[in-house]
Amino acid sequence: GILRAAAKELCRRLIPRPTQDACVEALDMAGRAYLAYGITSILDPGLQPWEIQSYLAARRAGRLLVRVNLLISWHGFRESETRSELDARARALGGLSGLGDEWLRIGGLKMAIDGGTTSHTAWMFQPFVGEDRVYDYNRLDPEDLREFFTLGHTLGWDIGIHAIGDRAHHEAARAFADVLAAHPAEHRHNLIHGYFATEESLQHMARNGLAVVIQPTFIYYEGDDLFRDVGPELAARYKPMRTYLDRGIRVIATSDVPSTVHFNPFIGLYSLVTRKTWKGILIAPDQAVSREEALFAYTVAGSWLTHEEHLKGPLAPGFLADMVVLDRDYFTCPVEEIKEIQVEMTILGGRVVYTREEIIGER
Repeated sequence: GILRAAAKELCRRLIPRPTQDACVEALDMAGRAYLAYGITSILDPGLQPWEIQSYLAARRAGRLLVRVNLLISWHGFRESETRSELDARARALGGLSGLGDEWLRIGGLKMAIDGGTTSHTAWMFQPFVGEDRVYDYNRLDPEDLREFFTLGHTLGWDIGIHAIGDRAHHEAARAFADVLAAHPAEHRHNLIHGYFATEESLQHMARNGLAVVIQPTFIYYEGDDLFRDVGPELAARYKPMRTYLDRGIRVIATSDVPSTVHFNPFIGLYSLVTRKTWKGILIAPDQAVSREEALFAYTVAGSWLTHEEHLKGPLAPGFLADMVVLDRDYFTCPVEEIKEIQVEMTILGGRVVYTREEIIGER
């Protein structure tokens, strides 16, 4: 059978927690894989204390090979954690968004309101194709959104919330707007995934400085399923990056691995520029962006989200020397070749840490 939403916990709770040594080994392996694709910084969302401790152990052991921003698990992300436990964690840590250094930094609180489209667990205004009603698979009670946002925001946390369905996006943006009107303050709150934006949610985002964190590789690997799941009308509004940018909304691009097939950023860049699936089918082609805009979303925009725009992102004097050497010119190569780009060399902090032949040592 299929376990959806909270039902996954029936299996997840039976899986033994890995040892810290195993976690450090996995982080080392992941870091090497990222460097091979020119990735020098990552965000890891929804972490519990024991996972954060594993990152600290990896750093002490010299096995943290990329720069990491940690997003702490909060409401709706882990079904096994109680409301009181989560709120106590947020209060105890006291709003540490941005705390850390150039290698390991605390980001914000990671929340989730709904599921996804392929599993038919996203919170939608209308039923999925082939269904006769909207099912309630929400991972938290939407009536609690304003209370959760108010607590995290007033404590000084940045908040990112998984919101895929059009209603999830709409309600999350509206709740953020209400909280920010009552408690105006600097923030870097964001909607994660942002599949289907409503007109009202776009207005709330633009007016209140809410960012969107999208995962372009889903266009390539899963875009074909949209027509089956939500129909052509909603598919035409999928991941509307052109609209976001035109409305003045910050767009940050990430991979969402392991929920997607691969973290390859060149597949993501190709997807944003062409809006093509792996079958060559166009998904919302009017939402295509330029190569420059796509690259900005994968680099400079991310540094703003993590409070590091003064440290990294641009290739400029005074910034961290994190860069890659590619096997062809991303800006001028035929557009179909963008997804084929290979990394010849990765440089992190001015030091060569990967060549196509081998990874060169550890930090």
